[in-house]
Amino acid sequence: IASCLVGSEMCIRDSNYLARSLRQLQSTTFLHCLEHSRKTINTSPPVYTGMTALRLAGIETPLCSRFEAVKFQVLYIGEPTKRSGRKDTSYLKCPSSLTGIAHLTWTHDNITIVYTHPLMTWALLAPYLTQIEVIVLADAILRASSGSMTVANISRFLDGADAFPGRRKCIDALVFLDAMTDSTMECRCTLVMLRHGLPQPVKHWKILIPELAHEATVDIAYPKQRVIIEYDGDAHRRDKRQYRWDERKRQALRAMGYTVIVVFADDILTSQGRRRFAQRAVSYTHLTLPTILRV
Repeated sequence: IASCLVGSEMCIRDSNYLARSLRQLQSTTFLHCLEHSRKTINTSPPVYTGMTALRLAGIETPLCSRFEAVKFQVLYIGEPTKRSGRKDTSYLKCPSSLTGIAHLTWTHDNITIVYTHPLMTWALLAPYLTQIEVIVLADAILRASSGSMTVANISRFLDGADAFPGRRKCIDALVFLDAMTDSTMECRCTLVMLRHGLPQPVKHWKILIPELAHEATVDIAYPKQRVIIEYDGDAHRRDKRQYRWDERKRQALRAMGYTVIVVFADDILTSQGRRRFAQRAVSYTHLTLPTILRV
C-alpha cells in the first residue's frame, strides 16, 4: 500500500479551492516539520503521524478537539518513558500490529521528513475519533488518492493487521464508503441523514438542465423524491464565478420542480443544526423513517 500515496507527488487537482488550500497547507506543514526535525535530540529523524502526517499527505483532517492545539504529532514505539519530550509535540504510540507498515518520506535540502502512511495514520487516530470522523477520514483518504486507493485496499489493510485500538471503528466504517464525496463536509452531510434514518442518497447525481444547456452534477440527491442537497462552503463565496453558477443552477433546478436544500457549516457542526437539517430533509422527501442508524 505504500505506493498508493507518495509525499509531494500526491495527485491533487489545482482546479478547485479545496485542492489549492490542501496543497498550500501541505507545503507549510513540510517547512514546519523541517524546522521541527532540525531541533530533534534523537539520532534518528522523527516519524510524523496523526494530523501532521495527514497535512503532509495533502489530506483533509478529521474533527478531534483533543488535538486542536497540537502543532506536531510524532510516532513512538515502546514505553512512553523512552520518548523525548517537546512542549509543541504530542506522541501517538504505534501498536505492535502496525509496526511493519512502511513509512513515507519527503526529502528536501538534504533533510528527510518521515511520516506514516495514511492508512496507518487512520488506524492510529481511530481511538480518538468518533465513528463519524473515522468514516470521514477514510473518505478523505480515498479522495486524496485520486483513484489509486480503493475500499478493497482499505479492507486488505485491516485484514492484514492484528488487533489495535480502534480497529472495530475502522471495520465498521467500510460499509459507508460506497461512493466518495467531494469534501469532508459533504461526507458529514450524508452521515447526518443516515444517522437520522434517511436512506442512502445518490452522490454526485448528474442531471440535464435544458435552461442552461448543461448536464450538472449535484452533491447529494434523492431523485425519486425530487430533492437535491448541496453543501455551500467558503469556496462558493470566495469564487464569484462559482457562486453565480451555483445560484443559476439551483434556480433552474427549482424551476424544474426540484426542492434544493442548501446546507451550511453550522447545519453540520452543531447538534441543533444537524437536527434542523435532518427535519428539513425528512419533510421534503416525505420518507418514513426507520430506527435511527447509529454511526
